Amino acid sequence: MASPRDLTTVTRLIVTFNSADVLEYSRIPADELVTLAVDNASSDDTPANAQALGYEVLNLDQNVGYANAIMAGLDRINTEFVLIANPDVQISTKAIQVLLDAADRQTDCSLFIPRIFKPDGSEFFRYETRFDPRVKNRVPPSTDQNVDTVSGAVLLVRRKPFIQHGGFDTNIFLYFEDDELSLRFRKLNQPMRFVADASAKHIGDGSSGNTVSANRIKDISFGWSWGYLMDKMRLGNRWITFLKILGKLLVYVASFRSGKARRQMGIANGFLKNLAGQPAPFLRNSK
Repeated sequence: MASPRDLTTVTRLIVTFNSADVLEYSRIPADELVTLAVDNASSDDTPANAQALGYEVLNLDQNVGYANAIMAGLDRINTEFVLIANPDVQISTKAIQVLLDAADRQTDCSLFIPRIFKPDGSEFFRYETRFDPRVKNRVPPSTDQNVDTVSGAVLLVRRKPFIQHGGFDTNIFLYFEDDELSLRFRKLNQPMRFVADASAKHIGDGSSGNTVSANRIKDISFGWSWGYLMDKMRLGNRWITFLKILGKLLVYVASFRSGKARRQMGIANGFLKNLAGQPAPFLRNSK
């Protein structure tokens, strides 16, 4: 087991946006682990709360999305390792040490993920991306092993090679960042390592707010990123997929399911913007 002083080789990086209500959940004392919070122009008390927790804060002038905020944070960090985690993820320093031990054992790997639990105690594991065939044996691994798909909720990366392999795709504003990362690392033959004895707890969908305007941004971004990844990775015919999206929208409208229809309308809107060759809606440059 690595000693606590080995945590000087790692910085935790979290991206926040109106995350004041969940930030306390991520608390790790600053004298145990350095944390950099990159704030996407929150309108609540997130930056002040992060500072009160002892976190370093990088305040961005506008919301540049998850991937751009991560890459902006990586530019500010000099440690060998970076623990990328959502602000609603709870992980112990012991679990981080276990991840570092795994990194010592597999020096050719730049990406490590822990076991992830939901608040109810059940385990969350990503068996495939949205674009892969469904895996039949849906039992999380019991031992350390390389995996085909990772969750962006929490992962330890070896900073320099991770950046060299492209980091997170900064063309994406929101959604599918971990799908894109997983598919790209597969193409590059870069291992992604699951570490069975390291664990974290994830609240889930607690890091970006749930207002009407926030949901609109999420829905449109979901549609755009869906189309973008299909195009980038050559994952089928986007026009056929768009017609299926419209078909589902008509079903929701005809059955008076207004909430689902509203969300599907946003997805269709975003997907169409991608088909038209437009950049990600709401995306602003982080520089």
